[in-house]
Amino acid sequence: MSDTNQPTNPPAKEEPALKPKAALEESTARPTDSAWDVYWPKNDDARANSVRVASFPLILYFWPTLLAFMGCAGLQALNWAAPTSLGWFALSALAFNLLVLVTNLDQKKFLIAILSLALAGLAIWIGSLKGVTFFSAAYHWLGGLEITLSTHAYAMIASLLAAFSCLGLIQPRVDYWRLESNEFVHYLQPFGRDQSIPRQGSTVTREVPDILEFLLSFGGGTLVIRREGQAVARIEHVPFLGKRMKAIERLLGVTRVESA
Repeated sequence: MSDTNQPTNPPAKEEPALKPKAALEESTARPTDSAWDVYWPKNDDARANSVRVASFPLILYFWPTLLAFMGCAGLQALNWAAPTSLGWFALSALAFNLLVLVTNLDQKKFLIAILSLALAGLAIWIGSLKGVTFFSAAYHWLGGLEITLSTHAYAMIASLLAAFSCLGLIQPRVDYWRLESNEFVHYLQPFGRDQSIPRQGSTVTREVPDILEFLLSFGGGTLVIRREGQAVARIEHVPFLGKRMKAIERLLGVTRVESA
């Protein structure tokens, strides 16, 4: 009988638990875009397989006038401000929105417009120092105008703007583009796919045709799809386009091959 100790077998290592099939599929699945992404883009996800964008109607830019008339209706109902001051404020908001519609100020034109306004203000100030009474007379004439609206008028105009805004917000929900790695598809509900552009040989660029529209749409602009140097689609008035570009650039940098 030997006194030497017999080597003991080391304890068996526990096999790692296998992931459930459902959990494995969930971790590898690629999230798709949501139909509501046309209104508010979600944070960029590297696993996402598409980006959804849509063109909005021009009523999108009238939110300053809507807020102005709503505020004037409330302030006048509570008698917290002079009616003439509220009238001038509402008129100024409406004039600003009309200016946005009738002008297209790119970066160069916007800078020229700002410099022109500064020069006009300087000319008026110099004219007042030189005793030119035209500008002061015009100022007093404008100040003497009583621009007033009733509380009901403010409320009705604000209601009309709100109704048309809601109507305009339906359009992007049924008329939108879905940018995928292999193709760009235009959907027109309830008919479905309306147009398809192959990704191969196509480029997507962002344009800012108007600085005022860019500001009112919170970094929006126009998305242009070109194929062989020709613009084949223009998606205009896209809000939050700057926030969407990171996801678009990442998506277009990869060409995904899917097997049937």
